[in-house]
Amino acid sequence: MGATRIFLWSFPFLLSLLCSSAQMNGSRIDLGSNITAGTNNSSWQSPSGDFAFGFYGPLVTGMYLVGIWFDKIPEKTLVWSANRGDPAHKGSTVKLSLTGQLLLTYSNGTDVIIYNGPSTNSASMQDDGNFVLRNRSLGIIWESFDFPTDTILFGQRLNMGQQLFSNANGSVDYSIGRYRLELQEMDGNLVLSAFRFGDPGYWSTGTKGNISLFFNQSTALMYLIVKDDASVAYNMTNSASVLTPIADYYHRATINDQGNFQQLALHKGIGNQWQVMWQAITEPCTVNNICGVYGFCTVPDNETVTCDCLPGYLPWDRNVPSKGCYPEVVMDFCAKNSSTSDFEIIRMPDTDFPNNMFADLARIERTDEEGCRKAVMDDCFCMAGVFNPSGSGSDQNFCLKKRMPLLNGRKGNPAPATRNFVAFVKVPMVNSSAQGPPKHRKDSPSSVVLLASLLSCSIVAVLFAVIAIYHHPLAQPYIRVLPPPKPKAVEINLKAFSFQELREATNGFMNKLGEGAFGTVYSGFLTLEDEAVEVAVKQLEKMIEQGEKEFMTEVQVIGLTHHKNLVRLLGFCNEEDHRLLVYQLMKNGSLSNFLFGEIRPSWERRAEIALGIARGLLYLHEECDTQIIHCDIKPQNVLLDDNYTAKIADFGLAKLLMTDQSRTSTNVRGTMGYMAPEWLKNAPVTTKVDVYSFGVMLLEIIFCRRQIEMRSTDEGTEGEYVILTDWVLYCVRAGNLEATVSYDSEVLSNYRSFERMAMVGIWCISSNPTLRPSMEMVVEMLEGTVEVGVPPLIDAQMF
Repeated sequence: MGATRIFLWSFPFLLSLLCSSAQMNGSRIDLGSNITAGTNNSSWQSPSGDFAFGFYGPLVTGMYLVGIWFDKIPEKTLVWSANRGDPAHKGSTVKLSLTGQLLLTYSNGTDVIIYNGPSTNSASMQDDGNFVLRNRSLGIIWESFDFPTDTILFGQRLNMGQQLFSNANGSVDYSIGRYRLELQEMDGNLVLSAFRFGDPGYWSTGTKGNISLFFNQSTALMYLIVKDDASVAYNMTNSASVLTPIADYYHRATINDQGNFQQLALHKGIGNQWQVMWQAITEPCTVNNICGVYGFCTVPDNETVTCDCLPGYLPWDRNVPSKGCYPEVVMDFCAKNSSTSDFEIIRMPDTDFPNNMFADLARIERTDEEGCRKAVMDDCFCMAGVFNPSGSGSDQNFCLKKRMPLLNGRKGNPAPATRNFVAFVKVPMVNSSAQGPPKHRKDSPSSVVLLASLLSCSIVAVLFAVIAIYHHPLAQPYIRVLPPPKPKAVEINLKAFSFQELREATNGFMNKLGEGAFGTVYSGFLTLEDEAVEVAVKQLEKMIEQGEKEFMTEVQVIGLTHHKNLVRLLGFCNEEDHRLLVYQLMKNGSLSNFLFGEIRPSWERRAEIALGIARGLLYLHEECDTQIIHCDIKPQNVLLDDNYTAKIADFGLAKLLMTDQSRTSTNVRGTMGYMAPEWLKNAPVTTKVDVYSFGVMLLEIIFCRRQIEMRSTDEGTEGEYVILTDWVLYCVRAGNLEATVSYDSEVLSNYRSFERMAMVGIWCISSNPTLRPSMEMVVEMLEGTVEVGVPPLIDAQMF
């Protein structure tokens, strides 16, 4: 019996050994074949040898990427990777298993399944750069062309909804960078954007319809094609720019780390440098956020980007200037004891800060340079101004006042768009005795917190700005597989689930409900107390960076919060590096979808929802055992149950505020448009940041309008952005609030209630936290038990 057991164990082991020598029948890779990083057996080549699949590297870190690259050229160029954000050490393996899995095993034993399919019979690296898995009957069942990273090749298509992401830093860091090329699923428009900063796009084709991007192998032309009739919707490459004979060159189209999408070619025999055949961006400084926050871009030769810091700012990383800058001296220009002697106004000729709707504070018409400079000096909320003397009529001689964060700074020629513009930047005096800390003083807590707030607001918060309305996942063509579960119990009424349980409950994480700042949410069914329960499973993605103990502490705090207007936490998973939370499913989705859909909700329903959210926040701030600041209140984080009861989601996932603290941690969360001004200044961050966000959302609820909207022109084209809070304040100042809802007869019949709620919203968005009411007062004002007066300052200081 013992011998039988040994035989049953050893037979598949011996079979694996026989197959483990990377058996290939011609270009075919058989089941059982494997390759190992850092050895002579580290890749599988295409028949011609032009391409290879395997371990690319070693990188500068000494690690390897599983990828595809041009293998015959001296500087082997990577075109696809399965683990671009998680390189592997020497000794890691890729195996086409006997069960048909394409499996990456890291040197520490962790497995990543690149493809999980029992129907695989073989694989091959093709001469077109496509790595494919085949089934004898079905043909190709998986291919790398379906999961592009930053490059497309001859014969490859980019379909609607697909995206390319730039590398973080050229050939040094291949992880996902700041730029994205997306063929938008909603309209067929091909868009380049600095997506991590909420950028709606700095280049697009303007196409609409059932579109795909095609890289034609026979002509070397790249164009957008209408699938319905095969007509060309947009030409990229001009035939005159194509190098011939086409077969003598290697070809690729790539989005690079400077945000440009380019078609490139390299001669197969004598080439040592890729030549640009076509590029989307011809003036590099027009790429949004190319030099980071508080940086500015110059291009001496219109090709090489130079990034510098604005006066008064220092680079975060001198080796990578594009990461942006931070203030050399931190100062609250609106502090009571501050004065104009604490700062100076630096004049920067031929400089502009365009394409940043969040920074535009006000426009001053018919002024001059001195008037613009004085406007910057006199407004404590203003960080810079741009004087534009060009144009004619109403477009001539105006000044745009800017607030934080300053983005997209551009200076000098050859970019003609900035010629004759003059920027004025407010810079603290180094030896100032104002409230800000002295230069290079590193032991000041306020300096540390403010710098963190500046960084978080300017970099992290802008990431979730406009794209908070809808999110696109950073698609990766693999899933992680980890060792057996080790769930730990929590001393509260929460269930500890294994990762495998939640995977099965969500059908392999296939039923995606949405994606937000903290992670992706999937629907599924779980058996709880012998009853099938429909749940929402949130898979946290690199947001909880603390250790196991800290994570469990936060889970316990969330689990102890119980309120009608909070989404209920049912359980969790804390297994190796998996962090998942299991909530009750809210079948009516998010408040955002409810408010901004085709049908306007009734006024009664809107009023009930607003009051419910206020009561939920009051509980978090004052009634639960551990005070919680949400830090990201917005319609996307409010869900509706079967009865349309509003329930706040994602509470407790940001830093918890203990009762004896006056600031949150430096790891702040938020969404531009909803974030309170104190994130930008040297001021305590308290529960009043949630009050501000609630005020913005309250105005969205009563008007059924988004905080940030694109206004259409008379010709039907997209125009400028409209900020809801700015518009409401303008109408209140003009004594014209009633006209804002003249189209809504139901609201007009409830005008007193509407007016009261609008005034509550305006109180909440005061720039001075001390003027904002507490959530307890907000609830009382909404209930009508406390009178609501007009806020004392309805002027520009409230912005």
